[in-house]
Order: sequence, then C-alpha cells, then structure tokens
Amino acid sequence: MATPRRSTRVWLTSILLLFVLTTTASAKGCVEVERDALLAFRARIVDPSHRLSSWRRRVDCCRWNGVVCDNTTGRVVELNLENSADMTFESNQAALRGEISPSLLSLTHLDRLDLNHNDFGGSPIPAFLGSFPKLTYLNLSWSNFSGAIPPQLGNLSSLRSLDLHSYGLSTDGLHWLSRLSSLRYLDMSSVNLSMASPDWLQAVNMLSSLRELHLPYCGLTDLPSSLSHVNLTSLSILDLRGNVFNSTFPSWLLELRSLSYLALSDSKLHGELPAGIGRLTRLTQLDLSANSLSGPLPAEIWSSRSLSSIDLSFNSFRGPMQVEAGNWTSLSQVYLINCSLNGSIPAAIGSLTRLVELHLSGNRLTGPIPAEIGNLTALTTLDLGRNSLTGSVPPEIGKLSNLTSLDLSLNSLKGTMSELHFANLAKLDVLYLYRNSLDIAIGHDWIPPFQLETIGVDSCKLGPSFPGWLRSQESMVDLNLSNTSIEDTLPDWLWNSSSSSLMIINLSHNKISGTLPASLESLTNLMFLNLSSNLLQGLVPVSPPFLQALDLSSNALSGPLPSTFAPVSVYLFFSNNHINGSVPSSVCTLQQLFALDLSNNQISGEIPRCWQEANELLFINLANNKLGGKVPNSIGNLTKLEFLHLNNNSLHGDLPPSLQSCSQLAVIDLGRNHFSGKIPAWIGQSFRYLEVLLLRSNMFSGDIPPQLGQLSNLQIIDLADNELSGSIPRSFGNFSAIISITKSMSSTISSDPNFELSSFVASESIALITKGDEQSFSSILHLVKSIDLSKNSLTGAIPTEIGYLAALQTLNLSRNSIGGMIPSTIGGMKSLETLDLSFNNLSGAIPQSMTALNSLSHLNLSYNNLSGAIPSGFQLQTLPASSYIGNAYLCGLPVSKSCLNETNTNATDEEDEEEGLHGLSLYFGIAFGYLVGLWSVFIVMLFKKDWRIFYFRMIDQIYDKAYVAIKIKINGWTVNKGEGRTQN
Repeated sequence: MATPRRSTRVWLTSILLLFVLTTTASAKGCVEVERDALLAFRARIVDPSHRLSSWRRRVDCCRWNGVVCDNTTGRVVELNLENSADMTFESNQAALRGEISPSLLSLTHLDRLDLNHNDFGGSPIPAFLGSFPKLTYLNLSWSNFSGAIPPQLGNLSSLRSLDLHSYGLSTDGLHWLSRLSSLRYLDMSSVNLSMASPDWLQAVNMLSSLRELHLPYCGLTDLPSSLSHVNLTSLSILDLRGNVFNSTFPSWLLELRSLSYLALSDSKLHGELPAGIGRLTRLTQLDLSANSLSGPLPAEIWSSRSLSSIDLSFNSFRGPMQVEAGNWTSLSQVYLINCSLNGSIPAAIGSLTRLVELHLSGNRLTGPIPAEIGNLTALTTLDLGRNSLTGSVPPEIGKLSNLTSLDLSLNSLKGTMSELHFANLAKLDVLYLYRNSLDIAIGHDWIPPFQLETIGVDSCKLGPSFPGWLRSQESMVDLNLSNTSIEDTLPDWLWNSSSSSLMIINLSHNKISGTLPASLESLTNLMFLNLSSNLLQGLVPVSPPFLQALDLSSNALSGPLPSTFAPVSVYLFFSNNHINGSVPSSVCTLQQLFALDLSNNQISGEIPRCWQEANELLFINLANNKLGGKVPNSIGNLTKLEFLHLNNNSLHGDLPPSLQSCSQLAVIDLGRNHFSGKIPAWIGQSFRYLEVLLLRSNMFSGDIPPQLGQLSNLQIIDLADNELSGSIPRSFGNFSAIISITKSMSSTISSDPNFELSSFVASESIALITKGDEQSFSSILHLVKSIDLSKNSLTGAIPTEIGYLAALQTLNLSRNSIGGMIPSTIGGMKSLETLDLSFNNLSGAIPQSMTALNSLSHLNLSYNNLSGAIPSGFQLQTLPASSYIGNAYLCGLPVSKSCLNETNTNATDEEDEEEGLHGLSLYFGIAFGYLVGLWSVFIVMLFKKDWRIFYFRMIDQIYDKAYVAIKIKINGWTVNKGEGRTQN
C-alpha cells in the first residue's frame, strides 16, 4: 500500500506534467500562414465599428476577436464575425463591408464560418467558399449578398448547417443540395427559388439527416401532393410560409412523424384538412393561417395531446368548435380568428387549464359565454370579439386573475357588469367591451385593482355621471367612452395633469356640456381627441402641441378658430357649430394635414390664398358658410386633393384653371354659389377619377361641354338651375360607371383605406334632388347614380345614347326647352327609379319600351305636347295621373281621357287626309296640263316663222294699248288732286 507521502508526490507530478503540456500547446500559438491569410482578409474589409481592432501582427491570432483556434494544433477552426448588434440603425453602422478575400482558403482546418448580418454590398457569394473540406457550419444570412448561389457549395460534404437567409439571392436549381449528405439545418428564407420550384422537393428529399428546413417566402409554386418515398424522416421543423403553392394539403407531410413544428401559413392552400394530421403525435406547433382551407376541423386535431400552439386563423372552416376540444390538455395558445366557425363555445373548453391565449374573434359563434371559462386561470388573453354571442357576461370571468387583455367587443351581450367581474383582475391592462348593450355599473368611488392602458367601452352604458373610478387609472393611453350615455361636465382631473399618459381620448356622441379648458394645450402626450356630437359651448381652445386629430364637430362652439394649430395636425373637424370669423391662414402651413372640415358654420371672408406645394390634403369641406370671393389659384397646389366641398356659399367668378392640377379629385361640390362663365371643358379631360360633379344653382352659361362624357368613373352629375343652353351632348351615353350595374364608387371617404384612423373619419355626405325632394346620401353614396340637368335652357332632342345608361337611377331633365320625341331606347335604363321630363316641348307618343322600367317609382312627364295612348304596363299605370298632366292629347289609364273617342277622331282624320290627297292629285293634273299646252305652243313657234311674227306683233299691240290706258288714268288722278287743293 502506497504511503500518503508517495501519493502526494505522484499527484503533484501529474499536475506539473499537465501544466507543461498545456503551456507547450498554448505557446505554440496560431500558424503563421493562417495569420497572414487572416491579415490579407482583413485588408479588404471595412470595419466602421473597429470590431477587428485586435487583429494585429504582434498579437497571437488565436486571441483575435472572432478567431478560435484548436487548443492542441493552433489551427484556426472557427471564424465568427457575426454582427451581433440588434437589427437597427446601430446594426447597420457596425456591419463589416468590403469583399471576402480568397486568402481564407489557407484556413484548411476551418470548421465554422459565420458572417451573418454584415453588408457585402450586393456582391455574389464567392464560389471558393465551397472549398473548405472540414467546414460544418456556414452562415451568410442577412449579409447583403446577391445573385446566384454558387453550386460549388455542394462540395462541402461535411456541412451540417447552412444559413443563406437573404432577399437578394436566387438559384435556378437545387441539385447541388443532394451532395450535402450530412446536412441537418438548412435556412434559405426569402431566397428566390421560383426557377427551382419544380424540383425543389426532390432535391430536399435526398437529405435524410435534415432536421430543420426553412424555406419561407421563396416564391415556390409547386407542392406535390405525394412522394414515392419520403427520406425526411428526421425532420422536426418545417417552415414553408408565404409561398404560392395553390394546392391541397399534401399527404406526404403526414409521414413526417418526427415533426414538432409545421408552418404553412399564407401559402394558398385550399381544400379540407386531412383527418390523418392527428398522426403527427410529436407536433407541438401548427400554423396553417391565412389560407383557403375549408370543411370541418378534423376531430383528430382536437384530441392531440402534444400540441401547445395552433393557429388556423383566416381560413373558411365550417361547423362548430368540437366538444373534444377538452382533450387539448397541452394547449397554451389557440388562434382561430376569422375561421367562419359557428355554433356555441363548448363548455368543455374549461378543461384546457394550461391555456394562456385564446383567440376566437371574427367568427359566427352564438349563444352565451360558458361559465366554465372561469376555470382557465392561466389565461392572459381572452379574445371573443366580433361574434354573435348573447346573454350576460358570466361573473366567473372575475376568476381569471392572470388576465391582461379582455376583448368581448362587437357582440350582442346584454346585462350588467359590476365590480364582481373585475375585482380579481389585478393584471388587466386592455379592456374592450364596445358595441354591446352592457351596463357598466361600477361605483363612482370604487378603486380598481388594475391599471388599464386601453379602455374601449363605447356603446355601453356608463352614465349619466362621468365615471369617477377612471381617476385612479394613471397609466391610461387610449380612452374610448363614445356613446356611453354620459350627461355631465368634463372633470378637471382629466385635463390638469401635464404628466398624463393619455394619447387618445374619444368621448363623442354623449351629452357632455360645459366649456373646454384653456389648459388643454398642456396635455403634451395627447395625439387624438374626439369630442364630437356633444353639448359643448364656448371658444375652441389652442390644441396640444402634438395633437394629430381633433374632432369638435356637432357641438355649440362659437367665436373664431384659434390662429394656430399643432404643426403635426392631420385631421381637423369643426363642422356643425356656430364658429365665425375667417379661415385661419395657418392651415396652409400644415403640411401633414389630411382632412379639413369647417362646414355648417358662420365662417366668412375668403378661402385662404396661401396653399403650399407638398401638401397632403385629401379632403376639404367648407360648405354651408358665408365665404365670398373667388376660388384662389393656389388651390392648384393641392395635387393630392380628392374631395372638395365649397357648396352653399357666396363664391363667384370663373373656376380657376389651376384647379386642373388637382387631377386626383373624385368629388367636386360647388353647388349653390354664384359661379359664372362656361363649364370648363378641362373638367372632362383632367379629372379621370371624378365620380361626383355638383354645380347646381350657379350662373354657368353656354353649352354643356361634350368632354364630360370622357369621365368614365362619373356616377353623379348635377348641373341643374344654371343658364346652360344648347343640346344634351350625345357623349353622355358614354359614362361607363352608369352603364355598368355592378360598378360602384371606389373613392368615397367611408371606403378610402387612407382615411381610416380609429374614430376619425370625415363625413362624406351629398345632397341630391330625387323623387321631388332633397335627400342626403352618406352611407349608401357609393351606390347612387344620378343625372340632373333641370332648370336650364337646353334645347334639341334627348339623345338616343342616354338609353345606354342601364344603371342610372335618377334622370331629371325638367324645366328646359327640350323637343322631339322621347327616345325608344329609354327602355334600356333598367335601374331607373326617378324620371322627370316635365315642362319641356316633347311631342309624339310615350314609347312602349318604357313599360320595361320595372324600378320606376317616380315619373313626371307633365306639361309637354305628348299624345296618344299611355302604354299599357303594370308600372306606368300604377303611377298617379298627375305624372301626365298638361298633355292634352294623352289618353288611357291613369288619365281620365278615354282612347275610344281618340280612335274615331283618328278615323275622321284619315278620311280628311284621303280627300286632301284626291284634291292634290286634281291640282297636280291641271298644272301638268297647262305646262304641256304652253310648251306645245312654244315648240310650234320655234319651227313656224309666220307664227312667231304674228305672236310678237300681237304682244306689242297689247302693250301699247295698256300703256295709253294707264297714262290717261294717272293724269286723271293728278287733275283731281289739284282741284282738291284749290278748294281747300
């Protein structure tokens, strides 16, 4: 047995030997040829952040930043030059630039090369990177390489991980992949594989060792439904999102029994989800969202015990949620948004005790919220919005103590929610209950356990008092109490805190009274304020410095507008108040201003003349004020303008030619002003997007320019009550939008995607005369199609082309001097509801084709010269007799004059016409005989000289006798006149 002293000696000797060996290896340092190779690489690299500052010749290269050597041989085995900065501005600043030197080929023992998140200026991947025989890891992702992937990368036979994630790379084939037999990880996200699409799966299927495959957003179009043999049995992660497969769910995926993650979202999949998906027993995450999958959800999915996250949102599944959902015992996240699911929420959902997020919004779910939902105590997000749920909110929701977000909006829930529902929700920061019929009965002095950031309870009942419990919510960012039955003044605490976190306030559609405080401008975080449709009085205060949207419309505010607004203002709405003064010139300087609505006030003066270029204005409404003067030329600088309302003012003069520059205009309403001159022809040439043109009740004169017929999108044209003359242009039959029954306006405010911003949307309302009355159109404006040319001095006939307008609903040509007959083509206007041709000079019969106007409910043909029988037809004869008054020769129902007498009169007229024809024949015969006799005498005299002499002598004698008789008669008149003068 060894003595303790001897054991100690042996142990010390071993430690010393190990130290010597380690010191010897370390002392060896990096190989000189590899150090020189690295320095040559460094010479071609631009290093703005000095990440390679340690790369100096006097320092052992194994100690350089990013260089790793083998401890035994000193050979460089790893070059890690990853840009680890976040993907921000700083990341771009820290990126290495330049080019990769082939000197790296001297690193013959290189095992790992990582260059990700650098910037190599769009250069191609060097082909020599395929010449490292021992390389197992290659990462070139997000390094701004472009061009074709060199197939030489297929020579890296030892490679286990390849990451080429990039937007600029492409390849026309993936055959080189099949040589990477050791590959376990492949990421070619966003690489353009559209040219390689037909054979991509065959190449990938050769990689039997592959465990992760990432090919999202690669432009792949081919996804075979089956494979003869599946080699990818080791595959655990498959990401094929964002491709364009346009195929059904492939059956070969069901053979990948090792799959734990499957993502095929946004890939144009259709058809039903196969029941066999339940065989993927190791699957923990499934993402098939944003496809066109249909049919019922397979029961196998609902019974899976491995799934922790499933996202089937934005598909078209049918049927109810299965009761078997209770078997989803491992689930923590469920996304079934907009899936067309119906039926009720199963009570068995309460067994999913590990559930953290439940998203069922945007379906067709009905019935009550099950009380069992209170068992989901791990839940942090409950989203049941945009369904048809009914009943009351179960108080069991108050058990969800981990809940941070609750969304029950846009349902049909009723009943009361009290402190009992909220008492244990200490972590709640998002509350959406809007568009329900709920009564939020919380005590005025109650102090909630939570601090809400977002509150959306509009259309619920909170009032009549302003909810005092909100005073304790010091973290509020978004407060929406619109239409909540509040009948109170605004509390001072809402405005007095300059440190308030509030960014959005919507208190519209209540009965809030009082005045707005001058301290409003101290809310430096406030960006959106909507107090419209209340009872507020007093002056408009100066807005907060960063306010983007302000809506104070439909109140009782008075006085002038403030001289300045927040420079970042995007929406300014002050309509329907008692505001006076002029339009502040400061609005011209608001370069981000998107919409300005000052309509229905008492604003006077002129439209500002200071509009600047580079303006974002889309919508201007100055209607129903007291504005005078001319439209300024500077309005031509508003080149993005789409909606212009200047109606019901006292503007005068010609339309400025500069208005042509506003070529995006869709709605022009200049009615009820004093504009004069001719309607410019350039309206029909410059405004190709125009859909509404309203110029009624002005003093425009001259002809209607035929160029208006070039406006293919025009649906409403109102030129009534002017001094226009001439005929209706035949080009009015060319309005494509009125010919097409299916086409509707695309540029109304309500449908303009650029105009959506929470509750801040301008009101686009048009007043039209239809069916004899003035009506306002707003929500259905995009469907209205109307032409009104009444109360002018138009002449000529109604053009036959007008009958091509099959979608026209209202045609008013009354009170003109239009003549001729009603064209028979009018029967082609199948959608016509209102037709007014009264007080004109129309004649002839009512065309039989009008009986085809089955939608006609208002007709006025009165005070013309129409005659004959009113065509028999259900629609025409159900209209009142007053529709035909003032046409003495019309007969038949519904007028009182019978067409029987009209028939006899017609017979008499036919006899008179026949006698007239006989008389005309007699006179024609006499005249013809006289001419024949005269020419006979003339021809005889032409050939008989004696006859000619006798004829002319006789004429001379008659002339002499007549001359003497006339002279004697004249002398006798002269003598009698002289005697008369003597006697006088």
